[in-house]
Amino acid sequence: MRQIVAFLALLASAATLSAQINDSEVWVGSLDMSGGRLAVSNLVNISNHPGYDNQPAFFPDGSRLVFTSQIAELDDTGHAVQAVIYDIASGSSTPMKGALGFSPTPAADGKSLMMLREGHVVLRDPSGHETALTETKDAGYYARFDDRTWVLFMNDKQRRIVIYDATTKALDTMAVGANTAPIRVPGKRAVTFVASEPFPAPEGEAAKNAPPRKIVLRQLDLNDRHVTTLATIPFVTSGSHVWTSDGAGRGTLLMASGHTIYEWNPAHPDDWKKVAEFDNPELQGLTRIALSPRGDRIALVSTPRDETIIRDSRAASNQALAAHNAAAFAEILKDDVIVTAASGKLIQGRAAMKDEIEARWKKEPDLVFVRTPATIAISSSDPAASERGTWTGHATTPSGPADWRGEYQAVWRKTIGGAGTPSWTIASELFVALDCSGAGCAQR
Repeated sequence: MRQIVAFLALLASAATLSAQINDSEVWVGSLDMSGGRLAVSNLVNISNHPGYDNQPAFFPDGSRLVFTSQIAELDDTGHAVQAVIYDIASGSSTPMKGALGFSPTPAADGKSLMMLREGHVVLRDPSGHETALTETKDAGYYARFDDRTWVLFMNDKQRRIVIYDATTKALDTMAVGANTAPIRVPGKRAVTFVASEPFPAPEGEAAKNAPPRKIVLRQLDLNDRHVTTLATIPFVTSGSHVWTSDGAGRGTLLMASGHTIYEWNPAHPDDWKKVAEFDNPELQGLTRIALSPRGDRIALVSTPRDETIIRDSRAASNQALAAHNAAAFAEILKDDVIVTAASGKLIQGRAAMKDEIEARWKKEPDLVFVRTPATIAISSSDPAASERGTWTGHATTPSGPADWRGEYQAVWRKTIGGAGTPSWTIASELFVALDCSGAGCAQR
């Protein structure tokens, strides 16, 4: 069963359940950037694993890459994700047992891994020994320049970009309102990051007359500690990006939106050029890009096809019901969802549905439902889908056990989030009971 979890809207390393449910897979393929082009070929899904797989990074020699893979229910500690090493020549993946944490990144020695866990960076050597590299509690992303100097994205309300001194433990805030990790710029002692502007967003009356917020690309120069805005980003995106390099410190930047990769050249700051588009239905929600050191390989992260997201969302909801987690159960429902229960009772709204199931659990502590999709049809004309299937329920009443069986139909609605990725939530559900067995059926 897939556990569906969405990262924070910032795509920081902490993760929480959200109504905007996303699943992700890691793909690797060949890359040709000769002659000013960007040609991607032979893409293969290398994670192909239930749940969250993300944050690929190549080793220095380019023969392997590492990504993080979900092994338990995600939280913000990093204990629920594990590093996986993928060998390009053999096409084999090896989970690194005990290598827990977000943003696994190969160290310069090509053997050790840096990982972010509980808000600080740890270094794990090949023997499994770990050393803390930063004494922080809220770091969400990191870029290391040397043993002393780091740039960190802080997972706090201000979404700060800070310079961290590992010797003095000082944190100097350079910017707020960041949306992404700091990404090192080739040939410079600098990082780029994507931010929202203005920050914080206007509220109340001020919001009515405020111009639309902008998403901008910024650069922090570590030499003069100055932040500059490089460009406005004209498309929806997670903001995650990567730099190419020509070997002389001159490169371009790649950023994804939906099924498209855009290229940005510092020499032409107002021009975002489409350089790749994918028609594979599994590559319609691109969020991350990583390049091999030689520039001959590319790794992409994308949400899967619509039907897969819906099936996985239903599986996550079933799991939440089994765990008596009402909040997680209700996450796939729209705020104004309409549910017709098998009893004929009409329940309106996500909050009301959450209250309903919690009340049922108080009366019948072993109550559980399982909904099993039979068909999922994606509309060709509207951002909608129809799910039909069967359901079962079990509870112990004062008169004895009751086991129900029936059929259901759900109407799903699709939205495209600020990261350019699709998400699905339920607009309405109808449940019909077809039979019941057990002494408790009479009390239903």
